[in-house]
Amino acid sequence: MVGGELLEQLLRSEHYERVTVFVRKPIACTHEKLQQVIVHFDQLEQYEEYFHVDDVFSCLGTTMKKAKTRQQFIKVDYEYTLRAAKLAEKCHVKTFLFVSAIGADPHSMFFYNRVKGETEEALQRLTIRSLHIFRPSLLTGAREEFRLAEKTAEWFCYGFSFAFVGKWKKYKPIAAKQVAEAMYYAALSEKQGVHIYECSEMKGQCEQKRGLSRQQ
Repeated sequence: MVGGELLEQLLRSEHYERVTVFVRKPIACTHEKLQQVIVHFDQLEQYEEYFHVDDVFSCLGTTMKKAKTRQQFIKVDYEYTLRAAKLAEKCHVKTFLFVSAIGADPHSMFFYNRVKGETEEALQRLTIRSLHIFRPSLLTGAREEFRLAEKTAEWFCYGFSFAFVGKWKKYKPIAAKQVAEAMYYAALSEKQGVHIYECSEMKGQCEQKRGLSRQQ
């Protein structure tokens, strides 16, 4: 969902002359700047030539329902992401941007959060000039498939949105479009080092950038 929003943002941008997307099957999107590459993620190293770019955005992820096993979940969320990042490192990519999750912690008692935390930790051991990690909470927006549990949680969170203040602010749902915008603005910032964004920071960054655009 974030990847779809981000793709639209990048194709509209005057800052990117070419956008290459890795897909498992063709997507219904055509644009003069867009190049679709159908890849086998188990053989990602075969696509090294496509990593000679400025920025790499990683929005890859799955769910336990889709993965079916913990091993398959780790393969998608950890192994594929790290393989892409190592290729980005090898090709001297300037910026690597990764969608993680709120609560990511390599020592978490929760499997999902632990895998996300281990992925973040592995990424930070690489020598990439600029690494940006985004930790959204519950994502809102139009999904390809209906997920009852997530839709129920979304309705609940909106009903009690007044409770997400102070230290709980980062748990407030965030639109996939806002995460995509935050990734886009972070890439343009050209800040070096490691940067981690919680939900409130992503929203604040988007609001600040929109404010500057209106002033201009």
